[in-house]
Amino acid sequence: MQQNSISITPAWPSMLFLCEWAEHATHAPNIVSHINELASGYNEPIASGVAKSAKPAKGLIESPLNLFTTTKNESLLKLVNWISNSVKVAVSKVNGDQVPPERLQLEFSQSWFHITNDGGFHDAHTHGACSWCGIYYLVAGEAGEVSADGNAVAANGINRFYSPLSSGGLVRDYGNAYLGRGFLDVQPHDGRLVIFPSYLLHSALPYTGETDRIVMAFNTRTRAM
Repeated sequence: MQQNSISITPAWPSMLFLCEWAEHATHAPNIVSHINELASGYNEPIASGVAKSAKPAKGLIESPLNLFTTTKNESLLKLVNWISNSVKVAVSKVNGDQVPPERLQLEFSQSWFHITNDGGFHDAHTHGACSWCGIYYLVAGEAGEVSADGNAVAANGINRFYSPLSSGGLVRDYGNAYLGRGFLDVQPHDGRLVIFPSYLLHSALPYTGETDRIVMAFNTRTRAM
């Protein structure tokens, strides 16, 4: 077969970033106490009042959407600072390191926590009015295991991210096999941060365990200075 000269140009890749907070063990107990204290003062489980139809009637507590910008808890503020720096690094990398992280100004447009148990979940959704989002596993609890290729061995409380691409047409064959499966599961564990683009459809699958699953999530906007 005659060989043609072919070059590859990447187009519109979707990237996720996984980070681990080295100070998690030191500060997590204080943050957990802070979050439980906040949750005990809510008049209703979904205190944000947002997208209630995508959430169960029981098994999920969601805070108002200003957690990072209103807290005075020192441990949580340390975490917020680390998250901010991590997102700046990710944004710098996806833009080819044209602007270094220290020259980026990041705003947390929304931030909140979820406490789930007894089958609590969050149905598939995307985030609007932001560019990059994140999930921080404060207490993963008995969350399920995910294999190295991103498939849940046990789906209890894992976050699932869905492909933004179609199968390449009306058929699925070897020509579009490179697009891969339709979703990617991420392994939850204490102290892990997942940073992802806002357009990715994602969900939190139902969780049940002896320990509550506690995560914090956020939306960001970034501009170069």
